[in-house]
Amino acid sequence: MTNAVAAAVFLLGAVLLFVTAPHHGEFWWSDAPRHALNGVFVKDLIAAMPAHPGAWAMQYYVQYPALTILFYPPLFYAISAPFYALFGVSHATAIAVLLLHYFALAFGLYLLARCWIGPFAAIAVGLAVMAAPGIALWGRQVMLEVPSVAFAVWAALLLRRHITHERSGALYLSAFLLLCASYTKITTIFLFPVFAVVLFAARGLAVLRERRVWIVVGLTIVGLIPVIYLTVTFGSANVQSVTGIPDASVSRASVAGWVWYAREMPSQLGWPLLILAILGVPLASAHRMVRSDLVLLGGWFLLGYLFLSSIDLKEARHALVILPVALLAAGIAVEALLPQRAAGPALLALVLGTGIYTWREAPTPYVEGYREAAEWIAREAPKDAVVVFSGKRDGSFIFNMRAIESRRDIAVLRADKLLLEIAVRRELGVRERPLSEQELGDLLDRDGVSYVVAQDGFWTDLPVMARLQSVLRSAHFQEVARIPVVANLPTEDHTLLIYRNMGHVAQGPHIVDLQLPIIGKQVEGAVGR
Repeated sequence: MTNAVAAAVFLLGAVLLFVTAPHHGEFWWSDAPRHALNGVFVKDLIAAMPAHPGAWAMQYYVQYPALTILFYPPLFYAISAPFYALFGVSHATAIAVLLLHYFALAFGLYLLARCWIGPFAAIAVGLAVMAAPGIALWGRQVMLEVPSVAFAVWAALLLRRHITHERSGALYLSAFLLLCASYTKITTIFLFPVFAVVLFAARGLAVLRERRVWIVVGLTIVGLIPVIYLTVTFGSANVQSVTGIPDASVSRASVAGWVWYAREMPSQLGWPLLILAILGVPLASAHRMVRSDLVLLGGWFLLGYLFLSSIDLKEARHALVILPVALLAAGIAVEALLPQRAAGPALLALVLGTGIYTWREAPTPYVEGYREAAEWIAREAPKDAVVVFSGKRDGSFIFNMRAIESRRDIAVLRADKLLLEIAVRRELGVRERPLSEQELGDLLDRDGVSYVVAQDGFWTDLPVMARLQSVLRSAHFQEVARIPVVANLPTEDHTLLIYRNMGHVAQGPHIVDLQLPIIGKQVEGAVGR
């Protein structure tokens, strides 16, 4: 009965998260529409069943150049695909898939908490993962952190059940779910050695004589090979973020680099939950926790913290993988400090207060205007139109363009792909194509570009981008629409300008070559059929 109550609470929490999440195409974080589009790609690939998948994929990228399908592990996209097929391609569908993972994370964390604390305190711990501001922020974007951690929490729960009840099936399923976590986001890979040490802590050297353990080890190694290959081959930027990046906010060789994530904890959990989590550390050993439990939670947090801190690229969202342990520690602290009858209600009240704070003071950022620009193009552009987008949020415009099913004939070219060569981001270096204004105008005519959607002033400190803006403001183009960009936080994009090409727009298919230095590949395809 308690489990049913918990499920109902978390379902309500997921609904509230959906209601308060941007889900009408108003993407904020640049990776979010790319993750959403990757799932659409998988759906479209399965629906098309092309005879030559590689060529088909290149053509798809040329039309929708915001894909990162090989840059990240593919599981979340494979899970998203059938939902797009059933409910349609939309931002709302992508958020719904994410919130299914969020529900699984909260329920799994509740079940894990039940191993040590009472039912109502455990419900509060599960709800806390939805209420904490830093987790709710990324859990309402189409990002991979929450889905990956959801798999990891269930893997930990099943590992503990294997240890407690000697169930071989639980061990196999635990390893499989941890593989699923890594195939969602590679950072959870540090948990494999943690789980191995937990088994040693539970059974000692006798674990080496268990045939099932060696089978799991072998299957796990085989299972990790593809995701490691994908990461090394196509995720060079992710590998570089570990080995060192020139624009790191803090150096991992400094003290600041090793306390960076600790300083982010208050904004991610809120001070009340963080203080309880800190108190839970000394109280855990005296609270019905055996050695393997302490190794599981302590190893998860400590090794995860060290792993994240050793990576040069520091982002607060990366710490989501260790925050469930902090919430479990907070629940343990409350039950150790208060009578059990009072602990659950007290923690639940604290979590609800945290949720209210998150709702009022830490809303999810949104940036509107890109769906409106896509809809304008869908209404006005001719059949098989080629549209150039020049702006920061190309992923948002391209996803919103693909979501309009009636205009899948439109191809989008990115100005930065046409005119620049950028490995990952500008800060890591950029090369410009030395084109004059006349050559730029001829290039757009030759590629059959009928409209350009441009963020006003985008990267005009680069000469070739400044020349592009001059061409757009010349008699070669006519401004036909001006769409305001509206956001709930300061942004550098304020207006999207739509220009119609008044020159001689070439007809028929045009072959486009796009350089992808991030993976060292060149993509070729046709636009304007």
